[in-house]
Order: sequence, then C-alpha cells, then structure tokens
Amino acid sequence: LIEYMQAAQKALRQALFSAGSNPPPKQTIDVNFKKIEGVANRYSDRDDKSAVIRVGGKSKFYDGTGQRTMQAAGRYRITLTACGVDRDRYPSRFAPESGPLILGFGILQDGVEALSTSGKLLKAFELKDNEDQTFTFDTWIEKGHFPYINFENGHPKPIVQIRALIRRKKLPATASNEKFHGPGIKLSQFKIEGPFYDQWPPASFRAVYGSDIIPNLTDPAARSAVVQRFARRAFRRPVQLAEIQPYLTFCEAKHAAGSEWHEALIDTLAAMMASVDFLYIVEGASPQGKPTNAKALNPHELAARLSYFLGSSLPDAELSALADSGRILEPAVLAAQTERMMRHPGIQRFCDSFADQWLSLDTLGAMPPDIKDRQFKAYFKDDLEAAMRQETQLFFRNALVQNRPVREFIDSDYSFVNEGLAELYGIPFKGRRDEFVRVVFPPEAKRGGLLGQGSILALTSNGVETSPVVRGHWVLSELLGTPPPPAPKEVPALVPDLNGSTTVRQLLDKHRTDASCAECHRQMDPLGFSLESYDPIGRLRSSYSKTMRVETDGNYKGRPFADVAELKKIMQADLRPFARNLVIRIAEYAKGRQLTAADLTTVDALLNQSAATDYRLRDLVTRIATSELLTTR
Repeated sequence: LIEYMQAAQKALRQALFSAGSNPPPKQTIDVNFKKIEGVANRYSDRDDKSAVIRVGGKSKFYDGTGQRTMQAAGRYRITLTACGVDRDRYPSRFAPESGPLILGFGILQDGVEALSTSGKLLKAFELKDNEDQTFTFDTWIEKGHFPYINFENGHPKPIVQIRALIRRKKLPATASNEKFHGPGIKLSQFKIEGPFYDQWPPASFRAVYGSDIIPNLTDPAARSAVVQRFARRAFRRPVQLAEIQPYLTFCEAKHAAGSEWHEALIDTLAAMMASVDFLYIVEGASPQGKPTNAKALNPHELAARLSYFLGSSLPDAELSALADSGRILEPAVLAAQTERMMRHPGIQRFCDSFADQWLSLDTLGAMPPDIKDRQFKAYFKDDLEAAMRQETQLFFRNALVQNRPVREFIDSDYSFVNEGLAELYGIPFKGRRDEFVRVVFPPEAKRGGLLGQGSILALTSNGVETSPVVRGHWVLSELLGTPPPPAPKEVPALVPDLNGSTTVRQLLDKHRTDASCAECHRQMDPLGFSLESYDPIGRLRSSYSKTMRVETDGNYKGRPFADVAELKKIMQADLRPFARNLVIRIAEYAKGRQLTAADLTTVDALLNQSAATDYRLRDLVTRIATSELLTTR
C-alpha cells in the first residue's frame, strides 16, 4: 500500500505541480562550478569556467544564487558541454579498457526519502577525448528536485580506498595535497533553462479541477467538488457524498497536521488511487457501489470493461455519458462504441498488450545468446531483440485494422521488418535504416506467419541451442490452446550429445520409450522438428554442424509433412482449432478471467458465425465485444 501511495503522489505532483493560477516565471541558470557536491576536492578540479570529475558518483551543482533544486516543476532545457581528459595519466584500471568516457545525467530528489531518492539516470553521452561536444535536450524536473551529472564509467572504488592507495605510494600523487589526477570528465557548460509548458493551464489541471482556474481550496464546498469529480473518474462510476466523506476528513486532517491545502489535496487524491475501487475493476455492484447478484454488467461496469479491453484506460467522456444514461446497454450503441474504439489511436495499446500476453513476447530476451559467441553477434546489432518484438506487434495490429483473416497468423507472404530484420531473414530491404516497412517475402525466404518471425523463434530457444520439445510445446500451448500436461518428475531431462554422434531425433526417440511420455511427445515433437530449420535467433539453417543435418519432417493429424511450409498448409486446412484458441484468448483478456464451460458455448456460436467470412480478426473482436462474453460477469 505504501508503494501505491508513493507512486500516486509522484504522478499527482507532476500533474498538479503548481498551486497558483499563473505559470511560474522562466529563468536561465548557469551552474556554479565552484559549488560542487558529491565528489571531494581531492578527486575533482574546478574553477569559474569548468569542473573535472575523476571518479564515479553523483555530482550536484548549485546555481549562482545558492539554490540547487528547481523552484517550480516543468519542462527544462539542459545544455552540457564536456570532453574526456587525462585518459593516459593512470593505469587502465582507472579508465575503461576500450571505448569512450561516458557522461551521465539524471535527476535527484532533495531531502525526501521516497521512490526517486536514489536518483534516476536519464541520459548517457559518449565523449571524445580532449574535444568539447555540446548536448542539448529537454527533460521534466519536479519541484524540489535537481539535476546531477556523473562519470558513468569512472573508477568505482570509494574515495577512501583511492586515498589509501595514494598514501601507500601505489598511485602517483601531487606532493602537496595528494590529489588524484586520474582520467576524468571535464564539464565546461551546464545550463538549465525553464520551466516551459506546452499550454497553460495544463490539461492535467483541467482534468482534475474541471476548470482553467484553480479553485479556492480553503472553501469546503470547493474541496468537496474536486474530490467528488476525481472519484467519479477514478472509480469509473457515480459516487455519493457519503462515499467521499472519509477522504474529505482525511484531507482536513492532513491540513491540520501542517500541510498546505494543495499538498493535502494531493495526498487525499493519492489515497483514492491506492484504494480498491481504483486499483481493481470492481464488478457485481449497483451504480451506487452496492453489491448485487445480477449476472449482466451494469452500464458503468460495461463501459469500463469495453474501455479497458480496447483502450487500456478508463472510459472517456463519451463512454461515461452513455453509461450515465444507460444507453451503453443498447446493442446498437455498444456496437457503435466498439467500432469507434477500434478506430481510436488507443487501439494500439490493446494490440501491443494482447500480442505480448498471447504470444509470451514478454519472455523474449529472458535467455539471450552469449554476447561473446561470434555466431550470434547479429542478435546484438541494431537492437534486434526490440525489432523482433515490434515486428510481431505490427503484424497483429495490421491484421486487426485491415480485418485480415486469422489464417495469416499461420502463414502469409508478408510482414513488417526493418533493415536489421531484413538482414537476419536474408531478404531485400528498401527503406530508411530504422524504418519498419511492409515487405512481401520471396518464396526462398521461408517466412510468413508467426512461425517464421524472429520473436517466436528466439523466445522458444535458450540462446545457445534449439529444442523441438520447447518449440512444439509453444505451438500446442500458445497457438492451438492445447498444452500438454507437465512432464512426470521421475523422467530425466534430455542431455544434448555434445560430440554430435547422436541426432536430436535419436535422443527424442529414446526419450519417448517411456510410456508416460509417449503421447505428449507424439503431439509436440513433430511440430517442434518442423521449426528446426531456424537457429536460436531465427536464421535459416540446413544443418547443426558439418556432420549433422537438420531433419524437419514429421506427421501432424495423420498427414505427413516435409518441412514447416507443408505443416502450415495442414494447419490452415483445419483452421477452427487455431481460431477457437484465439477467440478464447481475446475473450479472457477482455473479461480478466478464464472462461467457463458456459462461456465456451458462446465461443462456439461466435465461431460458427465467423467461419463463412474466413474468421477475420476485426469481425471476431467486434463479435466478442457485443456478445455475452463481454456484457456479463
């Protein structure tokens, strides 16, 4: 609960950062290099024009007036000019063995023990040696916080240890003061300009106060109006005065304890954001919040469920108004709102979040290849891991927006790739380096559908080798919704033959001799073997080594296949199992719980309606959103 309160307070202080109705004045601060904290004099040099930091640790600066914290929250423009110095003054252990010295920039909170006290590194800049570079960027800084810089890859030893090395003559030192003159970062400009605001009053003020003018919070009626308005949105339903009375009492107690009314209000709203009514989607209640046994959702519950399903956020003004009037319960109105939300930019949040959950994309990168293994160096080039995930998200988003048939998740002749993925897949690429473009695969690429995408192939390997069992299990579980039971505890795991004398198929043939394993492996292994033509990071291959070829043939549903392309054709010929699993996954995402046997009757009816139109994704989502799968508990 404490962590929820702290997070809510942090968000609210950024939203309601001023108690005044006028914008704070802009100013320009040139930091005073002589007033530096965080690094002792012995390990820094500074004068009116510059400061040199020679060890790690956060270095804090005062402005010319003696202030170090920002007196108003807002967006600030930071300008830094710096270079690396004295790179060769000390042994290499006091500087990176290779690569540039790195200047870090972050934000610290002054004098308050909270989530952000330890500081948050926001930027890191690679510096040239003895050649100034200037960096300019914007960042938000809250009131009472201040910026810091640090020597990000500077020597990590505590200052006292370095001092001891100097005194024991293990490091050279200036005779008079034993100063440490190791490699460092020379900062010759640190300018802070701001605060800037895109508009005044900010939209966050209007969202909370309902007005461009901040109300007089000393007036009990004004405080009550603000708290009731906030509760209406936070709890996603109408609230009665009796429900918010404890919060109003809490606000008064905070003020009586010494807080200004503005700060007391922030603490009160934070308490509401740490309550059950805000943190959980509460269903099975009347519009007044009283429990009910009704199976159908009430108007505000339905509006909230639809909004979190397709927008990943609370209902907007239009949905809330339809909930207040009860019209959201009308089938035609619900269908129209579903269509509106699928046209809204917020649909991207649904696409990305659902794709991550359905396909276990959140596990991508859990077992990356060894960075020192040269055969996998492509994986670490151009942020390829993030590109893999984005390809799959874009593919799902396109299928929804364009209402593509779900068979394309099994196989397709196109996808969305950037230059790095195109290089991994061995296909031509015409576009900007970091741009994702729609490409049509040549037949020899052997891509198409989810089973040809790098994200799926990488997350189903361990970064070193592939396993037909793991990949076959993933296909059964995530694509078809028929996961096999866990392996018996008494059956030992497979041990790879590092000498290469036994093939993967031979190892699994021995493993299947156990009767308790045979049936599951009969289902998993053929699916997994079909994907053995892809290595741990998704590149095509025809052999494991010079002496061991990849075998991809198998049998699925009584039909033999030679490779993954033929397997895809078999799966597309009987599409209903895949479509059924996809509908169940989407419905469970929408409802926030697993489906029951009664729900599955609705799923089958929905599939019957969709079969004639090739199970198109947008149509499926619309049918789910307007069926009992969404409208009932």
